[in-house]
Amino acid sequence: MKRIGITGGVGAGKSQVLERLSSRWQVPVIHTDFVARAIMEPGQEGLKQVVEALGSSFLEPDGSLCRPALAKLIFEQPEARETVDQITHPLVWRLVQEELDRLENQGKAAAVVESALFDQESAAMFDELWYVWAPDEVRTSRLMESRGYSLDRCRSMMASQQGDEEFRRLADRIIDNSGSWEDTAARVDGLMTEICR
Repeated sequence: MKRIGITGGVGAGKSQVLERLSSRWQVPVIHTDFVARAIMEPGQEGLKQVVEALGSSFLEPDGSLCRPALAKLIFEQPEARETVDQITHPLVWRLVQEELDRLENQGKAAAVVESALFDQESAAMFDELWYVWAPDEVRTSRLMESRGYSLDRCRSMMASQQGDEEFRRLADRIIDNSGSWEDTAARVDGLMTEICR
């Protein structure tokens, strides 16, 4: 089974590429964001370990996670963010690995994992890493149009993410999504035809 990682900055068009892979090519898509949310549910390993390390000040009375309270804590205490990352990142990637193995055992030809961030270690899990790219001005106009964001919000979101150089350093393929969607779809279809040969 071909294991493909997909990344890219906000507004670059990752969702469109993933939708194409899912609908046109029936490729299973795993979102690391969803996995990260799941491990912070009551009774799950991630939440248990974070509470052990940082206390329970960010829990609701029913024991579930109060996300704004945790966000406030890690914003005010950078070392708390580090602790949360050290606990959650390995758990997320372990579960992703298990899901990929399960899909391979089912005989899938390819599977895709979407993540805002790959490092050397997580990138090594994949046969290919695709970076969906579009220039900043295209990303900004897409975000303003599709999500109604202000220019300032777009800029601060983009500034908080990995830079273009870091994305390119790990990428095996760059999907240029700066032009028409038809061009991008054709590029994705070409890559998948190659992979599924």
